[in-house]
Amino acid sequence: MKNWRLRNNKANIEKMADALRISPVMAQVLANRGIGTFEAAKKFIAPSLEDMYDGYLFEDMKKGIDLLNEAIDAGTKISVYGDYDADGAMSSVILYKSIKCFTDNVMYYVPHRQKEGYGINCDSINELYSEGVRLIICCDNGITALKEAELMKQLGVKFVILDHHEPSFVETENGRNDVLPCADAVIDHKKKTCTYPVKNLCAGGMSYKFSQLLFESRNAEFSYRDEFLVFAAIATICDIVDLLDENRTIAKLGLDSIKYSPNTGLQALIEATGLDKADKITEYHIGFVIGPCINATGRLKSAKSAIELFLTEDTQKAKELSLELTALNDSRKEMTQKAVKECIEMAQNDESSVLVVYNENVHESIAGIVAGRIKEKFYKPAIVITSGDEMAKGSARSIDGYNIFEEMFKVKDIFHKFGGHPMAAGLSIAKENIEELKRRLNENCQLTKEELTPVIRIDKALNINEINMGLAKELLLLAPFGKENTMPLFGTKSMFAEKITLIGKDKNIIKMSLRDKETGLRLDGIDFNNYTQFVNELNNIFGEEETGQVLQGLLPVYLDLVYSVSINEFLGRKTVQLIIKDFRLMGGNSNGY
Repeated sequence: MKNWRLRNNKANIEKMADALRISPVMAQVLANRGIGTFEAAKKFIAPSLEDMYDGYLFEDMKKGIDLLNEAIDAGTKISVYGDYDADGAMSSVILYKSIKCFTDNVMYYVPHRQKEGYGINCDSINELYSEGVRLIICCDNGITALKEAELMKQLGVKFVILDHHEPSFVETENGRNDVLPCADAVIDHKKKTCTYPVKNLCAGGMSYKFSQLLFESRNAEFSYRDEFLVFAAIATICDIVDLLDENRTIAKLGLDSIKYSPNTGLQALIEATGLDKADKITEYHIGFVIGPCINATGRLKSAKSAIELFLTEDTQKAKELSLELTALNDSRKEMTQKAVKECIEMAQNDESSVLVVYNENVHESIAGIVAGRIKEKFYKPAIVITSGDEMAKGSARSIDGYNIFEEMFKVKDIFHKFGGHPMAAGLSIAKENIEELKRRLNENCQLTKEELTPVIRIDKALNINEINMGLAKELLLLAPFGKENTMPLFGTKSMFAEKITLIGKDKNIIKMSLRDKETGLRLDGIDFNNYTQFVNELNNIFGEEETGQVLQGLLPVYLDLVYSVSINEFLGRKTVQLIIKDFRLMGGNSNGY
């Protein structure tokens, strides 16, 4: 059972609502996101590129731009070195297309996930060197490439790092000190010495800013601004970084431009996925349609296909590549469904606080997706490990309160290689060390029962008469939603569900006709995810016979509900609809606000 927690921001909501000319509900939601001034609210609701920070605030940014300009002017061969996920692919496209505007001596390289693994490696450096490359720009990797940087130094290859991952570090009596590669420019806001105001830009956002500065430094019009902004938005949404501050600006403005992007490949992919028929492409479409197609190439084949798609100007080639991406994603979905089922069964009776699942049947490329599903199912940190060519490889996904990168660092001696973020990480490990990894992570784990219980944070308790079309439209101004700017959630106690019907192909979607008994106001609610829990709780409280009557719409019930407010359109008619996230049946257990 989830804990319900009402956010308790101390802002003067009435004064804020009056000053901003918004509803008290909207004012409360903004306050819950730390927005309490007119200027902050204005920037949040209507962000502008003019509000973005100077890219030169990144430590080493000027060094990186200067090195690139020197290479361009000298005719030096340059390689952009990317990664195989959506962030790495978008970063590679942005940087390659930017540099290509000023020189033909540029190429890109993206490692093969299964054959090479994550990040730059010595074999690829030697290969690029033999092809005449003398400047390598890493994007979305490189911050832990210590030996690789040493090799480039020996070869005389200049090295620029554009990364957003955590650097290696050593513990000293004065705290932690970063251990950085001996690159010619290390651009990473996670460095202790970097004072850039935003600490969670993804590589796509950083590449956008880098490219803008490159054009400015060469007194050239930033002609790709809108196109690159769309790529940066795709990277930002797919990499699940905080959608606040600059990230929100990039995501919101990029989404506004996506349907009008002149990029041939992007439009082909939009058509191949059927999104050309959507009224508006939202963060949902990027996260669950476009992004997975881009990622599928890196997971099952090579990310080169995705990069080629966004670089080509040939309409027929773009169509072929987009169909290839969508087909690969269909295969990935089938593989994922099977792997998730197997791994959930393996973890079902595991009482460990940190779940470590070894399954050789899981394709290495989808281990992270599977780990994420296990984390969601059991609300525990989860690591899924599978066999690799030389040793076992895996991915980790975590929950709030458990920094998976930090915990893995504590047992770093057990890994061949690892790296990542507080919420996600990748690793390679000898098969015989997997049980030892599980034992040590769980011995070190300090998570309490409370921390292992999922929490739903409610923005405001509402009366049913506060819910209307005006509020639903106003809340849409807060989109795009994502990490740290989740869709606002509200709670109402003692809602009267006068009729419940089951809809959908499998009759497992719950539709509720809700009515306020005092005012008579009516609303529809829909629950896509809680059918099994709902039926079980009905049985526990009322018994099977009355449960059957409830599910046939013959018997009303009272519930406490947590929901988001949405607009449903059917046959051209728009109505307010509650998307139910959780419920408490009256007469059942209560653990809420």
